[in-house]
Amino acid sequence: MDSTGIITAMILVCLGLLLLILLAKPIKFLLKFIISALVGGGLLYFFNSIGLGLGANFLTAAFVGLLGIPGLAGLLVLSIFL
Repeated sequence: MDSTGIITAMILVCLGLLLLILLAKPIKFLLKFIISALVGGGLLYFFNSIGLGLGANFLTAAFVGLLGIPGLAGLLVLSIFL
């Protein structure tokens, strides 16, 4: 391999690492959102089964996915008082 090929390979590796670094935070946020939404959906199902009526739809799942357990607690408090 000549020097041009080595330099090209080094540039491609650096660009690949830069792309990986730039995409790491959005992927991490997306995975955290999905996991929180699944946990929140399970907890919504649990609270509905014990009698606390809280609608399980896309909006409540997104709210719980974005805010986590405090979001679920807030929705439960709102459903009790309203």
